[in-house]
Amino acid sequence: MSTKILIVDDEPDIRFLLKDILEDEGYEVVVAENATQASELKASFAPDLILLDIWMPEMDGVSLLKQWNEQNLLDCPVVMISGHGTVETAVEATRFGAFDFVEKPLSTAKLLHTVNLALSSNSESSDPVQAEESEMPVGNSMQMQQLRKTMQAHAQDLNTIFLTGKVGSGVQIWVSYLFSLQAIKTGTAPFNSGLKSYQNGLLDNIFIAEVTDLNMDQQRDLITLINHLKSVSLSGRLVVASQYGHESLSHKSEVLPELAEYWRNAIYIPSLNERIEDIPELVEYYVTCYSEKEGLPYRHFGVAGQNMIRNHFWQGGLTELKSVIKQVLANSSNDNVGLEEIQQFIQMSRQTMEESSANVLKLSINLDLDMREAREYFERRYLGKQLELCGNNVSELARKIGQERTNLYRKLKSLGLQTKKSLNE
Repeated sequence: MSTKILIVDDEPDIRFLLKDILEDEGYEVVVAENATQASELKASFAPDLILLDIWMPEMDGVSLLKQWNEQNLLDCPVVMISGHGTVETAVEATRFGAFDFVEKPLSTAKLLHTVNLALSSNSESSDPVQAEESEMPVGNSMQMQQLRKTMQAHAQDLNTIFLTGKVGSGVQIWVSYLFSLQAIKTGTAPFNSGLKSYQNGLLDNIFIAEVTDLNMDQQRDLITLINHLKSVSLSGRLVVASQYGHESLSHKSEVLPELAEYWRNAIYIPSLNERIEDIPELVEYYVTCYSEKEGLPYRHFGVAGQNMIRNHFWQGGLTELKSVIKQVLANSSNDNVGLEEIQQFIQMSRQTMEESSANVLKLSINLDLDMREAREYFERRYLGKQLELCGNNVSELARKIGQERTNLYRKLKSLGLQTKKSLNE
């Protein structure tokens, strides 16, 4: 079943713009224009999340939220929609159970980030750390031995930790391992909601998987939090990661220089290609996991097969390795894995990686077109190809090409390009 969201706002343009955006993300959405409709839909629709505007006729959003709270009807996260003059009111609404707020004019990136966090707070399975909680760091290479010692040393305190490692290096696995070593066991809270409870110190563990995903306001909040945590008694830990190192982060205009400085001494998580001696142990570990947890047949990778895997350049790291192993296990019930099977799925994986990394688009433009027509032709071809490479995910496309998602969404519509919503119709 799809995740259900209720939007409550008296402005029709905002209601239906939000509805279109969220439906493109795969959510089931209904809208209400006032408190009466909102309460009726809340009871009949049973939403997983509510976006609630503050200023509405008859009853304002904060009063409605307070009413739901007093009647014990707050059974899902509520995110307040506030105007420039109502941010203080929106923050005050957290006392009545609001998860967070988004400010008008609405930033789609901020909206979707907050929606994801709110839904994650309602589901342990969507927490990236919890999702890999049972997966432990595997391998006995020098890098792995040193990393274990480093994490064990950090487990003795609760200082903020900064990590860097390429996509697929297993950063989240190490974060789970670190949390498991802590003397004080806490839950894992979303970043935005956690910010409101730090007057007396961090109450939960917080893991930020990619610091570049934070907008400038969130980055400033993060810096404030890091500085605050240096002088209080803690009961949880803040871990911030990035696939980029200090030099790359310091040259990114979308990252605050003060924040990038923390990566000067970040803990480095090596890629799979930097520790290929761990591959035989990793293969056995994942074969056992998929056999026991997913019911796939247990199959034996011989020395020649393991050597083939060792000699492959794993562009996608652990993620790619796990995918290949899983496909090989599902391919046959024979006890022994053949070399041709491994080669087949490694080749398929390499092809997928090459296709996803294709970054050249050849165009032939008719010089009889005027400037407007030529520009529109280019935009349609360029955005169409980028949208395809992003799996028709508008959020991913906006992040990739550095555009604000609301404007991009409108541009795609004007060019007649298909998004998730139209593809599913």
